[in-house]
Amino acid sequence: MAFDGFNPRGIPTHHVASGLLGLLGGAFHLTCRPSLGLYTLLRVGNLETVLASSTVAVSWAAAVASACMWYGSATNPMECFGPTRYQWDLGLHLQAIESTVQVACDTDCTLNTARGWLEVPDRLAFYDYIGHNPAKGGLFRSGAMVRGDGIVLGWLGHPSFLLPDGTHVFPRRMPSFFETFPILFLDRDGVVRADQPFRRAEAKYAIDAVGLQVQLLGGALSGIQLDTPSTAAAVARLAQFGELLDFDRATVQADGVLRSSVRGWYVFSHLTFALLFLFGHWWHASRTLYRDLLSGLEGEAAKLVEFGAYRKVGDVSTSRS
Repeated sequence: MAFDGFNPRGIPTHHVASGLLGLLGGAFHLTCRPSLGLYTLLRVGNLETVLASSTVAVSWAAAVASACMWYGSATNPMECFGPTRYQWDLGLHLQAIESTVQVACDTDCTLNTARGWLEVPDRLAFYDYIGHNPAKGGLFRSGAMVRGDGIVLGWLGHPSFLLPDGTHVFPRRMPSFFETFPILFLDRDGVVRADQPFRRAEAKYAIDAVGLQVQLLGGALSGIQLDTPSTAAAVARLAQFGELLDFDRATVQADGVLRSSVRGWYVFSHLTFALLFLFGHWWHASRTLYRDLLSGLEGEAAKLVEFGAYRKVGDVSTSRS
């Protein structure tokens, strides 16, 4: 069976299997000697060969740890390290929120959609925000995450956008590697129905021209409807960042510059170590494989000082053979 990093039971099972394989490999190498060709080709008699092999093992382990953290696994839950960037890119939290609302409405037929949103837990809505994306922070923006947008006080609600004819439109959320992004609203078929134009000549689908309306579902402002164009435009700008959250910016003097999460810094540091040990492996492996070239001694000169070849080092008349 394939290894599944999101299955907690599979992780110890995988470690047990890897340990048994390592024991079998160790027993094999203790009982079997390499052939003369491999011994000569890989310079097995040189101690630096062992150093080169051990460093690449550390590099591989660091790379695996970084990949498990960046792509997510059962060993690094969101509660400890924050969401991954792919949960934002794929909209997994939004899908979970909509699924929660659908299940609540199916369970209790007396609930309408607006009341179904009240069943969404605040913690789930909290994660559906672009500021928790580790790819948005940047590696050279030092400081805690709360210095970006501030301390979260609560969930204000989920903005639901409607056209005057009753058509539901959905904001296009900002991708991970964009600092700015146009405000677009698409219907269920993916057709642009409203936007925030840059020029008046392109205002055919402007928010005020199409009469876009906003209703907040769930959260502290559940049930509030906003009809004025300026208010709808302000909510639209926030909607591309995910759920509407209330922040305390004054306490931490937030500057609006997003920082990376613990997950992002973990991946960066471990990838740095992985590359460091990989370069060390290449360095020691090249010193081993090209020892004759680097030392300036040819094969014949090396044989003169080979341990055990002559009774007196360098004296060909005392050869043991």
